[in-house]
Amino acid sequence: MRILIVDDDRAILKLIERVLRDEAYAVDLAGSGEEARTLALVNEYDGIILDLQLGDRHGFEILQELRRNGRRTPVLLYSGLSDTESIVRGLDAGADDYVVKPVSNEELRARVRTLIRRGTGGTRVAEQVSVANLTLNRLTRRIMCGSVDVNLTSMELKLLEHLMLHAGQTVTRSELHDKVWDMHFDPSSNVIDAHVARLRKKLEKAGASAEITTRRGIGFVLSPLSPSEAKT
Repeated sequence: MRILIVDDDRAILKLIERVLRDEAYAVDLAGSGEEARTLALVNEYDGIILDLQLGDRHGFEILQELRRNGRRTPVLLYSGLSDTESIVRGLDAGADDYVVKPVSNEELRARVRTLIRRGTGGTRVAEQVSVANLTLNRLTRRIMCGSVDVNLTSMELKLLEHLMLHAGQTVTRSELHDKVWDMHFDPSSNVIDAHVARLRKKLEKAGASAEITTRRGIGFVLSPLSPSEAKT
C-alpha cells in the first residue's frame, strides 16, 4: 500500500515516514502544497496524510481540488488546528478523518489503518487476503503460512501483498515500481529481482503451497502449487 504524506515541516515528514515504513507501507513525501497536488493527481495512493497549514497553499484548497478532479483517495487531515470550526470544515471539504497534532505513533498507525480500510471511493478494502496456505492481514501486516508466522522485511511484505492481491495474474515490473516502491526507486536497477529471489526462498522455507514464477521480460506471477507439487 502506498501513502502520501504532506507537511512542510521536514522533521514531522521524516517522523511519520519512519512510523509508516515500519508498518510496511510504501511512502512518498511532499513538502509543499503544490508538490502534494501534483503527486496526488499523477499517482494512485491508498491514503493521503495532509497537513492543513502549508507554506504555499492551504490544505483545504488541495483537498477540494482533488475531490473536484474525481480523486476519491482517503484523506486524513493532520493539523495543529483543534477548533471545532476547522474540524467540521475539513470533514465537509471531503476529508475522511481529522487528527490534531501532536498524536502518538500508536494512534497514528490506528488512524491510517482505519483510513485504508475505508478504501477508495467508499469501497472497503479486504482486511485479509489468502492464496493457497498463505494468509495476509493487511491491517496488522502479519503474514501466516498455515499456522506459522513468516518473518519478512517491510519491502518483502509489500511485494508479497501486491502479488497476493493479483494472484494468478502477471504483475509487471512497472506496476511493482508504481505500487510497491516509492518515487525515488530506480527502475533500471535489479532491486525488484533481488527482492523476489529472497522472497521465493523464504516462502519455500516456510512450506508455502504457492510460488512466484517469472514471466521473462514482463514480470511475475504468484500461483498456488498443484497438489502434486505441493507434496514434493
